[in-house]
Amino acid sequence: MAAPRCKSCPCPLLVFGTRQLLFLALVLRRARAAGQEPARSWCESDLNCSLNGACLEGVCLCDRPWSGVACETMDFLPVSFPQGYGMTPNVTSWGGNAIFDGTDYHIFVSTMTNGCPLQECGANSRIDHGTAKTITGPYVFSDVAVNVLAHNSAPIQLPDGSYAIVHIFPGADGPDSGKNCSQPDYERTQQNPRELINEWTDKYDIGRGGSCVHWSKSLYGPWEPILPLDHKICKNCNNPAPWVHPNGTIFMFCQGEIIKASSLTGEWTSVVNVSLPPGPDGAYEDPFLYTTSRGFHLLFHVYNTEENPPHGHECFNATTSAHAYSEDGFTWYTSPVQPYGTQIELVGGRTITVSTRERPKLFFDSTGTMTHLFTAVCGASSCPDGPPTGCVDCKYANWDYTLVSPLDVWLEVEV
Repeated sequence: MAAPRCKSCPCPLLVFGTRQLLFLALVLRRARAAGQEPARSWCESDLNCSLNGACLEGVCLCDRPWSGVACETMDFLPVSFPQGYGMTPNVTSWGGNAIFDGTDYHIFVSTMTNGCPLQECGANSRIDHGTAKTITGPYVFSDVAVNVLAHNSAPIQLPDGSYAIVHIFPGADGPDSGKNCSQPDYERTQQNPRELINEWTDKYDIGRGGSCVHWSKSLYGPWEPILPLDHKICKNCNNPAPWVHPNGTIFMFCQGEIIKASSLTGEWTSVVNVSLPPGPDGAYEDPFLYTTSRGFHLLFHVYNTEENPPHGHECFNATTSAHAYSEDGFTWYTSPVQPYGTQIELVGGRTITVSTRERPKLFFDSTGTMTHLFTAVCGASSCPDGPPTGCVDCKYANWDYTLVSPLDVWLEVEV
């Protein structure tokens, strides 16, 4: 494939390896010839570029959509509303990801039943299947993929062309089970759901069936439970993060450990217990594991309950993300800078603030290029009367939906 040829136009960087490096070197030389010397970094290798770019002559040349001196931040295109899942119609949804079948995009997303808020995710969460002609949607409800109780939807396509949804909780109840939050006698759960996770897990009834992994030959189901609830992944993984490597190996990030198998029902073996150096200050959760030609990567939701006291009055600078990376999967590094924050630019130039941006999942197209970031967001820009834990928990009393953010994988150059 020839390198992209552009003349004062958006030029996609979809070519990896030597050709991309030569192309970037040409861009660098022409910038210098025009008196536009790039900012010098201290890079000596691609590791200093967060494994999101190449170190050339002491300068990080970033793979799009990454930018910054160390290729540490993501660049986004403006978002157009309505989109994603949960805006039209208005339902509470909390993250997921999409699979493209060549014609339609299929989202598998955690949704609250019976008009309930996210506060009831321990009783009312199921996994919905929606479809759209464009990746940003808005997605139209198609069917229920996994019944109540199921949360943290992580859909993947397997090497044989079949599909799986990895999640937490067994999905063994009915499609509309849980509380009915539209009834006058509805009693709202008072405890923070984060504090109840172990209690919900302890209520697993292995005899009732269900699984934390459901499998299907079709994106329209039926979805079959394939791992027993006493399996390591179901028992020990809070928010498991699966990734299908191009060589067919299935990796999963599970409670700080990377495990692997040749199939979901095969033998899972430990690769490494990941030790992460400090990054953005806060608690790390909701991992998303992926690989690129440069190595292994993890995205996290990060929250800090002590910032912006006393109650997270303003969330424009709330901590929300982290990026970790490794060349070999064994030795890891964490960027000190958040890859993205709570500010979202809209088409037309306006910027909105969301109080939190969780459950990060990247969508990769058929060329292996990351093109969109799926996150669960709370629509409130602040919650002055909210909980003492601040911005991260505004979501329990405000509008929540699943956002699909287009990544800026285009670079303006003149060649």
